Amino acid sequence: MDGRFTLTQKDVLEDPKKDDAIAISSFPIDSHDCRRIALPDGVINEGTIFPVRMPGRRHGYAYHIPYRAITPSASECSNLLVPVALSATHVAYSSVRVEPTWMAIGQSAGVAAALAAKEGVTVQALDYGRLRARLLAQNQVLDLPVLPPVGKVARSSGPISIDLKSLPGLILDDSQAELSGEWERSRNFQPHVGTGYLHDEQRSDGKSRAVFHFKGPADGEFELSMAYSAHETRTTRLPVTLTDGSSTQTIIVDQTVPPPAGEAFRPISRVRLRKGVEYTLTVTNQDTKGFVIVDAFQLLPVAASAK
Repeated sequence: MDGRFTLTQKDVLEDPKKDDAIAISSFPIDSHDCRRIALPDGVINEGTIFPVRMPGRRHGYAYHIPYRAITPSASECSNLLVPVALSATHVAYSSVRVEPTWMAIGQSAGVAAALAAKEGVTVQALDYGRLRARLLAQNQVLDLPVLPPVGKVARSSGPISIDLKSLPGLILDDSQAELSGEWERSRNFQPHVGTGYLHDEQRSDGKSRAVFHFKGPADGEFELSMAYSAHETRTTRLPVTLTDGSSTQTIIVDQTVPPPAGEAFRPISRVRLRKGVEYTLTVTNQDTKGFVIVDAFQLLPVAASAK
C-alpha cells in the first residue's frame, strides 16, 4: 500500500521516533536473494541484503511503526487499515516482515478500527491521543528501549534458577517425578527451582501425571507449598493428591494465584505426616482447562514455616 506515510531505510536506521507510534520493530534489515543470473564462468545473485544489526549486538535498530503507515490516503479509502502490507519501501519492509511485528501492528490496528467504528469517524480522523491511551491500557509497548552499553548485560533483580540445596525442608523437584503421558520441559519463566519445570501444553486430558514418592521426615504437621510460574493462562483447578496407602487427601491449587512477594513457593495446605511412612504425591491434568505447571513442592514443619 502507498499510504499516508512510507517507512524507509532512514526511518529504520536514523530517524526511529514517530509521534503516532502504534508498535516497535527491531528485526535486522535483510533480504534473501531474489534472482540468480547465469554467467559464462558461474552465477551471480541479486537482491541480497545482509543483516544490518546494531554494532556489537545481534538485533537490529529499534524503531516506531507509525499509524500513518497503515492508513491509506483519505481520498482513496476512509475505512481501511493495512497492518501487514503496510506502506514501506522494500528495504524497510525487509525489517518489518516478521510475525512478532505483524502481531503488534495487527493488535493496534484492531484497537484503532474499534475506536473509529465506535466514534463514527474515518480511520484517518481518529484522534491519536485516544488511540495511544487505549493501546497503553492494553500493555502495548510504545516507548523505544534504552539499551545498556555494549558489553554490559542488564541483569534481573533475582536469580534465574534456585539451587535445590539452598532450600530448607523436604524438596520434591520435577526432576524427581515419575512421569506418564505427555509433558513439556521449559525454562521460560524465571526464577524456577532447579533446571526448569514441566507443563502439559494445556492438554487437560487426564493422561499427564507426575508422581513423587517420599518418606515422612518426622511425626507432626507440615506445611505443603508448591513452586510454579503464576499466569492468567494457568489452570485454576489443579488436583494434587497425597496418600499413604490407607488415606488420601486432595488439594485443589489455583495456579493463576502468585506466590507471596519475593517467595518461590506458595503454601497450598497443611498435612500431617508420620516419620518413615511412605507417601505418594500425585499431580494430574484431569479437567484442568489451562496450563498445568509442575516445578517443585516443599514440606516444612509448621513450627519452622511460621518463623
